[in-house]
Amino acid sequence: MLHARRHPSRNRTAWTRFRNAACLILVVAASAAGCAHADEDQSTAAEIVPRVTVPPPRADDVVNVEQVYYAQYRLIAQQIRALAPERPGIPDLYFVGFAGDAQQDVFMREIHSVHRLFDDRFDTRGRSLTLINNRATVTSTPLASTHNLLAALDQVAARMDPDEDVLFLYLTSHGSRGVLAVDFPPLQLNPLTAETLREMLDQARIKWRVIVISACYSGSFIRPLETDTSLIITAARSDRPSFGCSNENKFTYFGRAYFDEALRHTYSFIDAEATAVRTISKWETAENLRPSMPQIYVGAKIGPKLAEIETRLRRLHAAPPPTPMAKPIPMSER
Repeated sequence: MLHARRHPSRNRTAWTRFRNAACLILVVAASAAGCAHADEDQSTAAEIVPRVTVPPPRADDVVNVEQVYYAQYRLIAQQIRALAPERPGIPDLYFVGFAGDAQQDVFMREIHSVHRLFDDRFDTRGRSLTLINNRATVTSTPLASTHNLLAALDQVAARMDPDEDVLFLYLTSHGSRGVLAVDFPPLQLNPLTAETLREMLDQARIKWRVIVISACYSGSFIRPLETDTSLIITAARSDRPSFGCSNENKFTYFGRAYFDEALRHTYSFIDAEATAVRTISKWETAENLRPSMPQIYVGAKIGPKLAEIETRLRRLHAAPPPTPMAKPIPMSER
């Protein structure tokens, strides 16, 4: 059902637990409600999964908690099946986006925009995956839950070359010290702590990590996530809020300055942070806001690896498109 993995023995436990739990729920639900039936000779949960669908809710409907939970295995399996394997000899970039709060559309819009940017400019098409909490995407995109994030990291890692490829993980939501909000009423979802995120990345054995977090007090994530092979960028210092989390916005202040402006003009994640800091400072000064003071941590070994990515992307986009071959002129017309 999934692509063959480069390292079949790695990272199997978390995904197997996720799959088995989801399938068990589906079997129980199907038996009780009669919403899905397997043929007599096809009675496994894996064969029931494709038959369970979530009808799009009407605008005046409340979120159907039961149906949303049952749909998660199918939704995340669809994204995982679409992931391409790594390319030997090429330092690939894999993108995972996480929009944690469903009550403001800005987080969903930001993940959609950053996802497009990375697919178009950073060569992650076929190597990107998004998790979003929002009513508009509840039937099409996996929830941004801690369980789904673990499954996503597990399966991305299974396709990566751990020595060659880099994960770019972007998380956007509300936040408090050491905690990222994961909120989608009436669903009951667990918040994401800095320690939990570190455990997930270590369990997936993802070596090269770029972690960018847009949330209030997100600087408090840096210390728990530090490794020599990580770049960590946050929208605010550990004791400061960040800004722009308005429902009508397309980006948070940090998201707009870093992704929509700085990274459209450079392939350097580090240089873009410095540019974004200056931009955000101007905006905050103009609005008389207390400075959010974005933070950056550069691991001792991450620089050369990111330089490989930058060099490849510059060459990729500098190369002219292939010239179509001229149609040969028949001898009779010469």
